[in-house]
Amino acid sequence: MHELSIAHSILSIAEKSAPAEGNGIITAVSMQIGELSSIEIDSLRFAFEAIKTATILEKAELDIEIIEGEAKCLDCKTVFHLNAYGTACPNCKSYGVTILKGTEMKILSLTIDE
Repeated sequence: MHELSIAHSILSIAEKSAPAEGNGIITAVSMQIGELSSIEIDSLRFAFEAIKTATILEKAELDIEIIEGEAKCLDCKTVFHLNAYGTACPNCKSYGVTILKGTEMKILSLTIDE
């Protein structure tokens, strides 16, 4: 379950990014996660809830935006939605594709209430 290590990484990033004075409470972590990233969103939410107790993220919620997968066919140049690896181009049925987006995992912001 690599979602637990991801949750720990979110905590580490929040600790490094929080104001040094300790003023304010982190109430939200905004993220983007691609549908091709192999991250189970429910498992990540569960792991985040499990590790945030007695940390600077204790009051924080995860705000996750899912980025749809998108690929471009190397043969016919069609751009299409890719929801799983190994999917053929819907236009020419070629498996030669370049992934354009959907593999991301980014922390966009921390919301801090004072």
